[in-house]
Amino acid sequence: MLEKKESAHEERGAAPATGPLSAEALLTTTRSVRRRLDLERPVDVRLVREALSMALQAPNGSNDQPWHWIVVTDAARRRRLAECYRRAAGPYLEAMAAQAAEEPDRRGVWQASVHLAEHLHRVPVLVVPCLSASPADFEARFAALGLPSPVGHVAHSVYYGSVWPAMWSLMLALRLCGLASAVTALHLAHAREAAEVLQLPDHVTQSGLLAVAHPTGDSFRPAPRKEIDEVLHQNVW
Repeated sequence: MLEKKESAHEERGAAPATGPLSAEALLTTTRSVRRRLDLERPVDVRLVREALSMALQAPNGSNDQPWHWIVVTDAARRRRLAECYRRAAGPYLEAMAAQAAEEPDRRGVWQASVHLAEHLHRVPVLVVPCLSASPADFEARFAALGLPSPVGHVAHSVYYGSVWPAMWSLMLALRLCGLASAVTALHLAHAREAAEVLQLPDHVTQSGLLAVAHPTGDSFRPAPRKEIDEVLHQNVW
């Protein structure tokens, strides 16, 4: 059996919001920061560039590296992207509010999500990860290999699996560079309009959005998570 550790959450405490971090502290206290993004302090885009240079070491399918990254600092474009996000977030936040009314423990996440939707246009940097292909392109690629139909499951797993690990790596690298971020994908409900804002070529597909700013406060703590024994299965389900 895999070794069981008692009270794993209690063993991990707060870590500095910025500054040197152990690997464990970085992994256990980095998360989507929605309410603690500094909306007033400018971000040196060179820090984002430095973080991205580290994130590009993330795994991706066949090392094709299909990713591209749009770093948005222009206020007008950030405002238009935020409008796309808010329109998509409305129904989502209503559903979250209903859930929070029944499950009070979820109220904090709902409030943080509302805050991000209301203030996204004020976040100094928005990063939009993109892929230089479409899901359909990947489906055609795997079908051509002779894989049994339908190929959608494997194609889409490889497709989004070729950028989301780098997005998480970017969040970690931003933390090392003294920044915080929140990752979302809700604006993709209006992806066509967002593509016009970003002047994307037709063959490019957006995969998400990261709001990037300096953090407020001095520290971050591990988030509430299910205990390992609730989710770990050895050999079989």
